[in-house]
Amino acid sequence: MTNSNRFRIAASTLIGYNILGTILTWAAGLQKPGTGAANAIGGGTQFTGPLILVAVAVLALAATFSARRWLALTGVFLLGLFGAGYALGEVSELFQHNVGISAGRWDVVLAGSVIGAVLGIATAVLAVAGLLAARRRAGAPASAGRG
Repeated sequence: MTNSNRFRIAASTLIGYNILGTILTWAAGLQKPGTGAANAIGGGTQFTGPLILVAVAVLALAATFSARRWLALTGVFLLGLFGAGYALGEVSELFQHNVGISAGRWDVVLAGSVIGAVLGIATAVLAVAGLLAARRRAGAPASAGRG
């Protein structure tokens, strides 16, 4: 399996995890009491990112299939940023206090955060590996700067 396939699988899994996590967060009542559905769109849920960013990630994933190299690499870059940002958010979630839900539900939020962090890190690492490989294939030395 090539790096680009592994990357796309990781990115697709992260996107799917966000969508499914948003639905399950609301269905299972894992959200802060009194938080509206609009927060999921612009601010995310307890262990998923904002749905607006998920929509951008879906578009970026579609761009990775483009025959235009710059568009495909832009998609990889954006998904790498999404994965890294998501992982950072999930790791920070591990250090927060319970938001007013039962202890058992909070444990589910923490377990979901760990899974999300792993998916985000995997996506970011595979994006960096893909971008470095593309740079090597283009013939540019890895240490050369643009100038």
